Amino acid sequence: MRVAVFGAGISGRAAAELARSGGDEVVVFDERGGVGRDRFEEADLASFDRFVFSPGFAARHPWRALVEQSGRPCFGELGYAASQWRGRLYGITGTNGKTTLTGLLAKALGRLGVDAVAAGNIGEPFSAFVRHPANHEGGVAVCEISSFQAELPEGIALDGLVWTNFAEDHLDRYASMAEYFRAKARLFPCLKPDAVCVVGPQVTDWLNLFEPDSNACSVAYADPALIEGLAPDSPFRRFPQSENFSLAAEFWWLLGYASAPLIESANEYRLAPHRLDVAAEWGGVRYWNDSKATNFHAVRAALDAVERPIYWIGGGQSKGGDLEAFAAEVAGSIDAAFVYGEVGERLGECLRRHMDRVAFHPRCEDAIEAASEAARRSGGGNVLFSPGFSSFDQFSSYSERGKCFIHKVLCLKDSARRP
Repeated sequence: MRVAVFGAGISGRAAAELARSGGDEVVVFDERGGVGRDRFEEADLASFDRFVFSPGFAARHPWRALVEQSGRPCFGELGYAASQWRGRLYGITGTNGKTTLTGLLAKALGRLGVDAVAAGNIGEPFSAFVRHPANHEGGVAVCEISSFQAELPEGIALDGLVWTNFAEDHLDRYASMAEYFRAKARLFPCLKPDAVCVVGPQVTDWLNLFEPDSNACSVAYADPALIEGLAPDSPFRRFPQSENFSLAAEFWWLLGYASAPLIESANEYRLAPHRLDVAAEWGGVRYWNDSKATNFHAVRAALDAVERPIYWIGGGQSKGGDLEAFAAEVAGSIDAAFVYGEVGERLGECLRRHMDRVAFHPRCEDAIEAASEAARRSGGGNVLFSPGFSSFDQFSSYSERGKCFIHKVLCLKDSARRP
């Protein structure tokens, strides 16, 4: 095969390596130059048998539009890998909770003795696992699938699907919530005839509107009795992870497995960094690091999980969405807001229509320091770093942003201890 791979990032490199490992000829196209070719035109279509796009290429990108309009075999990186996977494939999608649920299910399957891998948007591209020992008929891949990856479903054949929730996000890429929903809904035709499907309650209204034929999906509601059966220190005992566990339990039951391995895995599971964990506690203040919160829904979930008083730090780079509606909704749940970054001034203006204690700081570090000082002067409480926006105005990733928060908090702690 002659394969054109679009994008020289982590997904594109993994797809290119997979193609080359099978003896295919590969050309990489990347607009930034430095790797492969930086131009792709209509005349190039006839030079290739297959076309593989990294998730960063939106439907409106001229290269992707050109290939899709040609009717030639057009894959996303995940679909290209899935077409070469010999075992079962379970997809996990949703606005939030995908990474945690993917990791939990892969861990529980491993406890059963199944060769299981966690792949996709969770960090390692699926293409990197096709040459893994787990790629056999008895193996299982649990794949976190973003809306970007679901846009090109060619090659994806799912044995099961979990759709956690659906809320406002990625409106810098999609023209509307409906378009965002339809991107994820492209996974429904990928379900095999005997596949199982579980959705969260927030998804059902959208399904009724746009996917009336999806009534074969099972809706999972939080079961207090089920949650109480977990160990006291399990991260799935508290909201919002309790909702994720209910989804996992329903999916697990539909697969026909005994509950014990799932419960044991949930009790042992430790959330990945920057997902609503306590970074420090001193001076009567508890500091929550929720840098992974890159959308409005995640912020609302964090506010529901943390006790008041809450000194909230939010901001970053906008991904679209209704700032005014978001501000109106969260203002009643926070005691003071410290906003920063590219979206900070506009967000602050919206919040001031609903609350008094709002401060804007251009730099994230300054907003952290101001929130900490305000909490300590008020006698304590919770400083919640749950930005709600992309990190790319000041950081390379949400992980770097979370590390910045931890570092700043610990520096403030050290300074407060000095005489």
